[in-house]
Amino acid sequence: MLKRLLLITLLLPITAFAAKKECGVKPSYDITINKESVHIFNKKDDLTIMPNGNVVLNNRSILPNPSLQKKLVYFQQDLRQQLPLLEQQSLNLLLEVKMTFEQAIKNHISNDSELKSELNKLYKRLVKLLHASIITENGNTQFSYQHFNNIKKEGEDIGQHILYNVVGGSILHFEFFKNLGAVKQIAKNEWKAQKSKLKAFEAHVCSVITDIDVQYKQILTQLNQSINN
Repeated sequence: MLKRLLLITLLLPITAFAAKKECGVKPSYDITINKESVHIFNKKDDLTIMPNGNVVLNNRSILPNPSLQKKLVYFQQDLRQQLPLLEQQSLNLLLEVKMTFEQAIKNHISNDSELKSELNKLYKRLVKLLHASIITENGNTQFSYQHFNNIKKEGEDIGQHILYNVVGGSILHFEFFKNLGAVKQIAKNEWKAQKSKLKAFEAHVCSVITDIDVQYKQILTQLNQSINN
């Protein structure tokens, strides 16, 4: 039981690029960005914003007033900047945490290759999970709200799956038992050092998503009002 708890403490924290304290805003729409437009859609609403601020809402072209058109231009520009940046910041943080733990393993356990292998496996799975939520390829960005909203749970599931492989695998040989103290030290010191950084990033992600959601809902309300007037 002790060895399992130590490994949970060591390996699972890097699944926490999604907050333990849930963000108050959960998006309910996918976003696709390309050179021609920003497309925001779900089963209820389908909004396409052109770079000049012209829009199509639920297959209906709308000519917004100058004030709203200006807001639409800024909103689609903001999405083009914020979503790819959020993706890159998340990738950078995951890599930084992985490298920190790799160095700690090297310093305390003389480069335990099996433990590093499991850490690298977890890192790759988390990158894949992140890219299911948000990914930029060839200048096009896709955001999936369902994957984004479930990223914490799915990340924890991945960590648990890899943990069980570690616990049941060849890593639990005599050399590993000799290293229990070192593993505990890594878990105590290195994760403590990463905690505030991850907490700040979690708040940043929530702030970006909240700002996008507020702007989107305001714009949607104004567009529907312009149709009804």
